[in-house]
Amino acid sequence: MCGICGYVGIDDDALISRMTQTLVHRGPDDVGYYRDGDMALGHRRLKVIDLAGGRQPMQNRDQSLVLVFNGEIYNYPEIRDTLQQHGHTFQTASDTEVLLQAYEAYGADALEKLNGMFAFVVYDRAAGSLFLARDRVGIKPLYYLALPGCFLFASEAKALLCHHAWSPSIDARAIHDYLALRYVPGDRSVIHEIRRLPAGHYLTYRDGRIEIQKYWEVPQHDGPGDRREEECLEELSELMARSVKRRMISDVPFGAYLSGGLDSSTIVGVMAGMVSEPIKTFAVGFDYEHDELNEAAATAKFFGCDHHEIACRAEDVSLLPEIVYHLDEPMGDAIIIPMFQLSREAKRHVTVILTGEGGDEIFGGYLFHKVMQLGEWYRRGAPRALRDGLITPLLSAVPASLMNMAFRYPAQLGQRGKQKVLDYLNLLDPARMGEAYRHLISLFDKRDLSDLYTSDFRALLREQDSDRDGLGQKGAPHRRAHLDRLLSLQFDHWLPDNMLLRQDKTGMAHSIEGRVPFLDHELIEFALKLPTRMKIRRMTGKYLLRRYAAGFLPPKVAQRKKMPFYVPVELYFEHPEFRKLMDDVLGEDAVRRRGIFRPEAVERLKALPPAEGEPPDYVISAEGVFTLDIMADPNVHPMASDNVMMEDIYACEAVQRGMGSPLFEVGPLSKYESALSFFQQQVLDYVPAE
Repeated sequence: MCGICGYVGIDDDALISRMTQTLVHRGPDDVGYYRDGDMALGHRRLKVIDLAGGRQPMQNRDQSLVLVFNGEIYNYPEIRDTLQQHGHTFQTASDTEVLLQAYEAYGADALEKLNGMFAFVVYDRAAGSLFLARDRVGIKPLYYLALPGCFLFASEAKALLCHHAWSPSIDARAIHDYLALRYVPGDRSVIHEIRRLPAGHYLTYRDGRIEIQKYWEVPQHDGPGDRREEECLEELSELMARSVKRRMISDVPFGAYLSGGLDSSTIVGVMAGMVSEPIKTFAVGFDYEHDELNEAAATAKFFGCDHHEIACRAEDVSLLPEIVYHLDEPMGDAIIIPMFQLSREAKRHVTVILTGEGGDEIFGGYLFHKVMQLGEWYRRGAPRALRDGLITPLLSAVPASLMNMAFRYPAQLGQRGKQKVLDYLNLLDPARMGEAYRHLISLFDKRDLSDLYTSDFRALLREQDSDRDGLGQKGAPHRRAHLDRLLSLQFDHWLPDNMLLRQDKTGMAHSIEGRVPFLDHELIEFALKLPTRMKIRRMTGKYLLRRYAAGFLPPKVAQRKKMPFYVPVELYFEHPEFRKLMDDVLGEDAVRRRGIFRPEAVERLKALPPAEGEPPDYVISAEGVFTLDIMADPNVHPMASDNVMMEDIYACEAVQRGMGSPLFEVGPLSKYESALSFFQQQVLDYVPAE
């Protein structure tokens, strides 16, 4: 695990050092550079495999190729054996050298042979080209910046800001999408000029031209799915064992996060069967009746783990400025705070962590999976005339408090959530699956935003909207099973741009390498070919995974219903640290200076009185209002009312109520749920001296 960066077309020997220094937290163990005229590569190393060897940037034997690499190639021993059979020799025991020689032998086709998480760049000296690649599901991030005559890349966007010969500007579409989804989807970032290489893609830069190709697709399965359950169970057992074993390859201490739920408990259970020493496990709680510390501790005791617990409390919102610095991107989910703390605690004991991310996404574990599956059954069973003429009007008359009883969630459905359900019933058309999916996972809709933006920001949004990619609107091929189509949509942006990005950034902030066994591409391809009945059965998700885990987990854990990792932010709203952040970033002067939101609209949202037991209408809007002072340039913010030097980036942080669906609202203090945070950009030291 490392941090990588570089550029071509820039005659500045010091730039690569500045860029690399911003990534020191990703690789505190070593630093390396490579320069060749107007190009340079930089690398910060976190030593995990072959501690003595594997230094980067690494050159091949004839020095025609140079590699910088972030991640792990889990099947590198098998690839190495194959290459040796074809005459290749190796100087180190590292996966880095295997990757370099695999690229030398196979070119871009090497990507299909890799099992791992990675973002890497190869410089071809003879061609003067750069080859960038990212793993299939986007576990490791990779940003790039294309300017006239030059091209830069880095593991984190902050490194690209070290180049001063450009004027960053905000991306209005990214902000708009963030307000809906609570993260920035697709290849965009909040900085209009900076892009992310999409998961499962590679990019070639040569002579000022960029070509991007997709090398991996979410598997398509058109068959009837009539495999025997026992046969599927046996294959799942083999795949899980192989995936976990590969991710335990390490020359440094490793452990696992343990929430007490099915996914992380399954990972720990498989790990425990492969080692003789106690597994180091880490859990976080909130001094809250619904947290899962007791369940995690019971599972850890069952497997004889060396268990560690921490508590996340209201005063920990003071960590948000530091967290946002590491995120680079706005993420409106309160889970970033405990994840950051958990990584900090884990680093005191281990360097590598296995996590349970991905289990819900491939086996159908989320609430909205079941909601959409129910919707499909409803569409098939009830004629449209019956739905529109009788059922929808009846549901409209049902109180939200009664409808809330149908959902297992620590928060309330609320009037807002009820309306979202009713709106969803109008999207029950296979051709509109992408639209329905986005509707259910979205926080905002057009009704919320119509009054919020300034006229100048709306104009910028229309201007930048001309090249929008319709993200989240597409649907997978209709011939596939409904649930499989839904699960495949999550690979477009939910996983790479939300779940995996925050895991990478909060972990690497403390030099922790996170590994995700459920997202082994062989396991993904297996799971997405399973028939629906082996994922959701009798409205219980992850059916086959539960059967598998029942063979070694305590019965209570294997049978436990899905509970989201819920952060009780409603308990934090009146804490002085939270109130200070709110006053700093939602004050009238600050809102007016940024020019994105209408100050009177923000003030109106803040002043709305809470209803009994739930927040008022449009309070949900306040949760996404955020600050965005972009870059150190007097002209960088086109809507700013004054011409001040903006030396701070105020990255948007709507602290949402945890992992759950935006269908839900929490208690009467929801209007304060925008933990809009900031960080001091002078830490980056990118502001040019006067």
